[in-house]
Amino acid sequence: MLILASSSPRREKLLKDAGLDFVIEPSHLEEVVDTKLKPQEMAIELAKMKAIHVAASHPNDVVIGADTIVVFEDEVLGKPKDNDDAYRMLKLLSGDRHVVYTAVALVRGEKIKTLISATEVSMKSISDLEIWDYIKTGEPMDKAGAYAIQGDGGKIVDHYKGDFFTIVGLPLKDLLEALKDF
Repeated sequence: MLILASSSPRREKLLKDAGLDFVIEPSHLEEVVDTKLKPQEMAIELAKMKAIHVAASHPNDVVIGADTIVVFEDEVLGKPKDNDDAYRMLKLLSGDRHVVYTAVALVRGEKIKTLISATEVSMKSISDLEIWDYIKTGEPMDKAGAYAIQGDGGKIVDHYKGDFFTIVGLPLKDLLEALKDF
């Protein structure tokens, strides 16, 4: 059996669209990681923690853990705490480039495989009014970096270099390739 250790509706949709048969069992772990790690290492560590936590109850199944982080000038932008934090993040990203990292961990028993995908995103310059209008939609509140490229947040993205699905939260091509060997 394949288990997704995430409650993300975006990850669920991507796996369903890929035709995979899976169940969802979120890890509900407190996401605490060493802040001295590089952003890519943080994402990998969090993805592993989630997958290992769920795999402990399912030693014969393949568990997928994932974590997405947004990095702007060495600052990791997680999910905003509130509207003001979302505004702060979007103001930082406005008219500039940042990198989105999504890490995936596959765990079955003692076997662990990790992968990381990075995509560079360039944002349009957006006014304060546009930022607040976007925040009012509620969309930024559960997204790393306070935007969703697959939703209304796509309107504030100018362009990106890399995998679109990395920005959404699951590098599907890389994951499907890794699952073949797992």
